[in-house]
Amino acid sequence: MKFRIRFADQIVGLFILLAILGLAGMLILIGANQRWFATNYHFYSRFNSAVSLSVGQSIKLKGFEIGKVNKISLTPQNQVDIEFYIFDTYYEKIRPNSVLELAVNPLGIGGGLSFHPGNNNRPPLEELSFIPSLDLEQGKELIKNDLVDMPKGQDEIVAIMNKVGPIMDEVYAALSSTNTLITSINDAITGHGEGPVAEMLAQLTVATTRVSESMYNVKGILANIEDITSEPTGLVTRLLDPKGSIATLLDDDNVVFNQILIALEEVNAIIAQLSDFTKYVNSTQPQISGLLEKTKVALDEGKDVLEAVKNNPLLRGGITEKREQQTTFQSYRDEDF
Repeated sequence: MKFRIRFADQIVGLFILLAILGLAGMLILIGANQRWFATNYHFYSRFNSAVSLSVGQSIKLKGFEIGKVNKISLTPQNQVDIEFYIFDTYYEKIRPNSVLELAVNPLGIGGGLSFHPGNNNRPPLEELSFIPSLDLEQGKELIKNDLVDMPKGQDEIVAIMNKVGPIMDEVYAALSSTNTLITSINDAITGHGEGPVAEMLAQLTVATTRVSESMYNVKGILANIEDITSEPTGLVTRLLDPKGSIATLLDDDNVVFNQILIALEEVNAIIAQLSDFTKYVNSTQPQISGLLEKTKVALDEGKDVLEAVKNNPLLRGGITEKREQQTTFQSYRDEDF
């Protein structure tokens, strides 16, 4: 006797349908988890180097993954352009004045590509907009002007290292400006420079030489007068002699007088030039004072940053203390006065 199940075909069909629906549901769940059906918004940025950048790299905002890098290319100017996309759930965070930061931890811990939104409530940027990185001056200016919502609780070492670069740039710029100023002053003093100060000093040197020559002539005249007054015998005769020194001095067609007049005019010109030079130095004194003050502030900030690095518990003991080598030369301070 054969065993026969009623509606067997319908039951088999039902199981097949349930299996298909289950498979479709699993695919939908996987696709939703992998964002197959989500909308992504594409943007691009620029860096100085592709080191630590890679396709598929995550872009994070305060620890949350909000997008990924999908293309890296080298520009004709040898800069690195990246194209990335932001998930639709975080699109509202892409506000104006936003920046990208490639964080590289000096200890090899953490790092990655971080996104910092603009410090405003304006509508999000349009798709395919340019978002500057902190490698560019545009991004640094946004940070400097407090237009970016930077995290306050970031790693202490990373925060210190991020401050070292701008401070050292300011120190280098201040030292370069000071060196340029000192070089210009030195060239002007030695007569090898250009500009009004160098020309004034060159003219001062020429005028000083002419005054020296004129004074030499006057010295000769005074020597002749001394000869006349030092010889008591025949003094009146020599004074009244038509060929004597006084007659020669008075009958020289004003040669000596003209030389004295030229020397006095050159002295007046030198005084006027010295007055102009004093005015020039006084006018540039605020710039020099500001430059020196900026150098002092930058050095103080660099000292504070280096002290913070030294006091960090992760870096203590990492640098071997160097023993000071005693010099064999005696200092001037060791002398008795």
